[in-house]
Amino acid sequence: MVNLYIVKATSLNIRSSPKVEESNKITSVPQNQVISKLSVAEDGDWWNILTIKDGQRLEGFVASHFLDPAPKRIQAIGWFKEQFRDKVNAAISGTPFSLDLLAAIAMQETYYIWGNLYNTRSIDEILKLCTGDTLDAPRRSAFPQNKSDLLKQAKGDEMFKIARASLEAVGEVVPSFKKVADSFPNKFCRGYGIFQLDLQFFKDKPNYFLQKKWYDFDECLNQCVIELNAALRRAYGSGKSTLTDKERLYVAIAYNRGSVDFSRKCKQGFRDDTGKYYGEYIWEYLQLAKSVP
Repeated sequence: MVNLYIVKATSLNIRSSPKVEESNKITSVPQNQVISKLSVAEDGDWWNILTIKDGQRLEGFVASHFLDPAPKRIQAIGWFKEQFRDKVNAAISGTPFSLDLLAAIAMQETYYIWGNLYNTRSIDEILKLCTGDTLDAPRRSAFPQNKSDLLKQAKGDEMFKIARASLEAVGEVVPSFKKVADSFPNKFCRGYGIFQLDLQFFKDKPNYFLQKKWYDFDECLNQCVIELNAALRRAYGSGKSTLTDKERLYVAIAYNRGSVDFSRKCKQGFRDDTGKYYGEYIWEYLQLAKSVP
């Protein structure tokens, strides 16, 4: 498990060797810089570390007493990157997407589930529980708006049983879902997988849902990249080979809501009970992800 810390001093020198010498200073980093602990030097007060500066990974030594454990969300992003870095980078090769963008989407979509589990449960167990979204009409306009809408579809009865069981399962680890499951027998989950493929795709991709393919990270990742590419085309047309952070944000918004309104900037996509929009969360998580080695 990756060990992440933040700088608590106003600034911290990174050195090429575990001691203070004028000649071994590589650079300095500011307060709240994210630091990954690689190992402890012979002198236990010094750590060999990895960090990111100016977009580049940088290794060196720092005095450990200037560090505090990183906040929970940063630790979670570190876990995601450690577990899935190679698979994500392979899947997005040749696209303008980034590991940081995929981490941000996973954080926004399902961190509230796996953020409390990754230290105690296996990846397989976590992926099985990554289901959510119980909104019915009138708050939902996409298929299926409710149980009746789902049952009208071929194999809809089979899907309802799976979707209902998924709600009950995630309710065992997320109290708010248990309350919904206990109070509303016709409620069921609409989002599936760590990146939350929506059940509206059941009509075109029934096997992903019926065969519970969201249990497999590779399947989740493949569907996410397909939908991101579709969102990219909706936002910018074809032929877009590079993206700025802001452009990645807009692609993520199109991934969430189907389209993007550039004039609204971050304030787009699902809005939670606090009034914060999906786009605002994605931007926040994207910046956090970029700081984690």
